[in-house]
Amino acid sequence: MEKLRYILEEWFEYETPPLIEREFPYSLLSSSMILSLVGVRRSGKTYLLYQLVNILKKDIPSLNIIYLNFEDIRLYPLTGEELKILVDVYKQNFSYNSKKPIYFLLDEIQNIPLWEKTIRSLYDRYKDLRIIITGSSSQLLSSEIATSLRGRTLTYKVFPFSFKEFLKVKNIDFEVKNIKYSPKRNYIIKSLKEYIEFGGFPQVVLEEKNKTEILKEYYLTILYRDIVERYRIKNLRLFENFFKIITQNISSLFSYGKILNLFKSMGFKMSKNTLIEYMRYIESSFFAFEVSIFSFNIKDQLQYPRKIYIIDTGLRNAVSFRASYDFGKLAENLVFLELKRQDLEIYYWKNNQNYEVDFLIREGLKVKELIQVCWKIEDEKTQKREIRSLLKAMDEFKIKEGLIITEEYDDIKEINNKRIVFKPLWQWLIL
Repeated sequence: MEKLRYILEEWFEYETPPLIEREFPYSLLSSSMILSLVGVRRSGKTYLLYQLVNILKKDIPSLNIIYLNFEDIRLYPLTGEELKILVDVYKQNFSYNSKKPIYFLLDEIQNIPLWEKTIRSLYDRYKDLRIIITGSSSQLLSSEIATSLRGRTLTYKVFPFSFKEFLKVKNIDFEVKNIKYSPKRNYIIKSLKEYIEFGGFPQVVLEEKNKTEILKEYYLTILYRDIVERYRIKNLRLFENFFKIITQNISSLFSYGKILNLFKSMGFKMSKNTLIEYMRYIESSFFAFEVSIFSFNIKDQLQYPRKIYIIDTGLRNAVSFRASYDFGKLAENLVFLELKRQDLEIYYWKNNQNYEVDFLIREGLKVKELIQVCWKIEDEKTQKREIRSLLKAMDEFKIKEGLIITEEYDDIKEINNKRIVFKPLWQWLIL
């Protein structure tokens, strides 16, 4: 109890460090449910907690807001009692506003033995308590949080910096209303190239040097600590090769059958189910994501190849051998990440004539949006091909407007009573 009291006293005198304000739906703070922040390692979950502290302090006395990091060695050895007595230690030793909620922001919650039962008990017992938790991606998955706190939690996914957040770090401000003619336009376009190359991990963005070395270290830590150690993967060489294939083949169709045949030709012995299980492990670490073909037939979604995207283009560039950047695939990966941040239902579309659209956004029972990504669209033959595929999908789903995201081509075309909007990636990412 004395350790907790001392650390709480210290917290109430603590000033949160300078930080870059992240995009966050603050309406979640008004919910009485437990809020869990999850995401890939080093994406900024702890600093987001500090940001929430600053926001809450504007409305609530600071003594009603507690932050605890359960990796603080002064709390060790952790027995599980720390969490159980936290409310009592606080209420017995500190004055607080009983008319306002009490916020507990608990970082690295997985270090507390039997934390799930204690959190559930606190939530059910104290109606004035609001709980926000984070967990290490190597030891605690969002799926495990959802299962442990079923019916009591809201989950918010924390990604590396978006491009808008990246520009904020670079002190590049702009007016959305006049963005096409902004005097900052050239700075924004130059910044996009850096963002494509090195990605959005906060530490990487803030570092002036050694960006690639940091990214390589992240890659290895996710590979070995978050996946290999956690799941006790025995065939290390097989998994390392599979992980490398996932990393290098972003924005591409991915067939388990073809990968299986490739590995068998290399002398590996495994089943297709092994590769599917490996992919589940990779997704659980937030390193990569699969996108299914759009079909009302579930069987089609399961049997057709998936498209693969990863959490950060910088990771891919840091560890992939390449003669030159494939900006088309990198741009498509960025578009996916921005759609994923919005928590949209994402598919790709392809018909029997092999016409294909990169992203189909579904909302409920309706197809809401169709998006094509084509980095170099100025060539007439390329433009016709991309427009033709988009028009086929627009006809099928009775949509009047489609979007093609480009490097710099900016235009609107009216074709067959349909509207095709061409928009540069840098504009789309910040509008």
